[in-house]
Amino acid sequence: MSNIEIRNKNGSRVSPALSTHSDSKTDGDVLSRDEKAVRLLILNAFEYIRSDDFDRYFDLFSEDAIWMMPSSNRDVGLIEAKSFYGFTKKFRFDQSTSVEELVVADDIAFARVGFDGYLRSRVDQNAPPLRSVSRHLWIMNKQLDGSWKISRDIWNTPKNKS
Repeated sequence: MSNIEIRNKNGSRVSPALSTHSDSKTDGDVLSRDEKAVRLLILNAFEYIRSDDFDRYFDLFSEDAIWMMPSSNRDVGLIEAKSFYGFTKKFRFDQSTSVEELVVADDIAFARVGFDGYLRSRVDQNAPPLRSVSRHLWIMNKQLDGSWKISRDIWNTPKNKS
């Protein structure tokens, strides 16, 4: 199973289990309901990305979500993003995931997210895995019903793993 690492603003590692425990603390403060909800959103995204039901990943995005794709001058919306990620029908993500920074402020949050690993064929178990590394900035917004959704995914694919 992939490891998940979350760091706060000052770079200190925070346990992802903090997202579900009401008595958990970070930097000496009890996490707010919004901080817990945002962490759970991120953990759910990681779970759905690695699952056999990748389509659930898109349920975590707002209807007006925008993806800023690497090496592109054009942003894409939800329908185009679903089309782009159609390859997940043939491949499974096998990646470690990390959150390098997470900030929740009022009705907006952002996270610097990293993925590092491989795409493995669902069809041909003997096919060699494909290297897959990406870095993302997820911007999340609190919805009118109080839930949180990802509204922007700005990402790149670094040439060399550093």
